[in-house]
Amino acid sequence: MKKTKRIVALALSVIMVTALLAGCGGTNGGDGAASGKTYNLAYQCAWGSGGGPFQYASDLSKAIVDASGGRVKMECLATNSIVPTTEMLQAVSNGTLDCAQTAATNLSDDSLGILSTLPVGMTFDEYMGWYIAGEGQQILDEVMAEIDSNVVAFPCGIVDSEILYHSTKPITCLDDIKGLKIRGVSDWANIETKLGASVVTMDGGDCYEALSRGTIDAAEYSSPSANWAAGFQEVAPYLTVPGVHQSCAVYLFLINRNVWDGMDEQTQNIIKLACTAMMAKNWASDRVANGEAWQQFKDLEAKGKLTIYRMPDEDLDKIQQVADEYYAEKCEKNPLFAKIYKSQQAYIASVSDWSAAASAK
Repeated sequence: MKKTKRIVALALSVIMVTALLAGCGGTNGGDGAASGKTYNLAYQCAWGSGGGPFQYASDLSKAIVDASGGRVKMECLATNSIVPTTEMLQAVSNGTLDCAQTAATNLSDDSLGILSTLPVGMTFDEYMGWYIAGEGQQILDEVMAEIDSNVVAFPCGIVDSEILYHSTKPITCLDDIKGLKIRGVSDWANIETKLGASVVTMDGGDCYEALSRGTIDAAEYSSPSANWAAGFQEVAPYLTVPGVHQSCAVYLFLINRNVWDGMDEQTQNIIKLACTAMMAKNWASDRVANGEAWQQFKDLEAKGKLTIYRMPDEDLDKIQQVADEYYAEKCEKNPLFAKIYKSQQAYIASVSDWSAAASAK
């Protein structure tokens, strides 16, 4: 019942914002609509075609095109179509791309991943609240001004939690990761190292073969739906949850500042509203897809072909402790990370008491 109410609430929010977007279209409002001015945008996302994230990026472009009455013309191109994913920020800045969708973890500065996700950091609800009702957008504006003043950014999507590990050896607790070769990235790789794992850095697309060949013992990759599609259940008979390394991931819409400043206010509002609507739609769609995939993993377990473990609560507390110590050290060394982290922690503190009181658990 609780989950059903949550999905219904999200669906209603999408309907409300979609109605607002529809109201932005047509020919009666704004100088751009009145003049018939059109905008042809070169738009690339950070994901390959066919997967959920690519579909979400495509949904955003379609929403913008439809709401603008066709005055904005854009079609989502898959990763590497024009530039590599790691060069998308620079490409938007110099005008090679007009706009792009990516995760902050793909941006050049190590301190920026927190804008999208943080191990044992904010939850989906908290990221949504921080960006939409808190000072998240203000912080994002300030950060973009520091790293590249020619790019404007908005949160435009959010996806569900990941699976912690697919492994060829049982991982039932933290003691089990000591000495294991585990694929890890970014902040989580540093935390895992402190917890005793032997972290291996590799592209996510190489994890299946690495598990199959025994190059690694375990990997964190993505959500249940993505992991099932990737076939990890074929090469790794053990699975561990919860995905504390990534409870959710926020996607960012990047647009060249000159392009943005050249748009009429109505078109700018259409883009901002579409980004907000897609955050709710992406998460709701992703939760359904992951629920279906998770059941497939459970069915394999029932057939004796897979074993699912949940990390003990005392070990989750240990992970939180090590992560907190790591973030304190990082804040001392990286002022930009500290600025974002402290803002997020202040938001969590402002809502945590009520969240606990309102929880049925």
